[in-house]
Amino acid sequence: MTAPLGQLLSDSWGSFRRALMPIVIGAVIFGLIMAVGQSFIGKRMVQKTGSVFEGFGYDQQQMVDLQRRIQAGDEAAMNEFTQKMEELGGAQGEAVSGAVLSLYKGLLPVLGASMLIMWLISLIASAYFLLIALDGKLSFQTALARTPGIIIPLFLLSLWIAIRSFIWIPILGIILAIVLGPRFVLAPVLLARDHKGVLESASMSYAKTAGYWGKIFGNLFVAIVGVMIASIVLGVIVGILGVSAAAIVMPILNMLATAFVTIFVVRLSATILTNAR
Repeated sequence: MTAPLGQLLSDSWGSFRRALMPIVIGAVIFGLIMAVGQSFIGKRMVQKTGSVFEGFGYDQQQMVDLQRRIQAGDEAAMNEFTQKMEELGGAQGEAVSGAVLSLYKGLLPVLGASMLIMWLISLIASAYFLLIALDGKLSFQTALARTPGIIIPLFLLSLWIAIRSFIWIPILGIILAIVLGPRFVLAPVLLARDHKGVLESASMSYAKTAGYWGKIFGNLFVAIVGVMIASIVLGVIVGILGVSAAAIVMPILNMLATAFVTIFVVRLSATILTNAR
């Protein structure tokens, strides 16, 4: 049996608070890097799209303001952008289609490189928070120094789990991932804590979680939904500070949320490993 959900949440919150200093430092650093990356992507998109809209009579400054609102999570701004695209498409269909196609071709290299860099930052942050979750006594410097050693193994593990969970299959893969994904929840812990190999970690996790699918899925679902609700509420509060502030603060809050979920997963994994058949 796994520990009750309430106890898992309480223990996770306690661990989060005890390791607050390295968690906050990491969240700020990784969050700011993500914010810079998002800002860079946004500016490049505005530069490209702005030239297209300007050619059809739209003010580029309006597009800049619109981009900032979208980046801050303003749903109305996204709807306004969509409406502008529809207006252009209806008024000058062929000309706009050609311009948009050219726009996409110009953006693809920039977006591809930017998204790759941002994904790498997310991977590094996940590895860092996993080490903190496994040993809450680690300092920021120690955890950061150990992070490079598990980045590649974690990447290979996630890739192998994706293959074994059939995530790569369109549509059907999502269903199979829900069915099989929770069975691999122990794998990162076995990899980083017990120094198991990539394939061994995945296989051991699948074997030791037999009969625990419902507990794992239910606990993770509640924890993740709870964190998402908290993030939305905090996002609304941060939005009051303005678009520019929200663009900086929200990535940091997302990193804090990632840290808590990681700690929760480690706590859940520990109870399963203790009681594994």
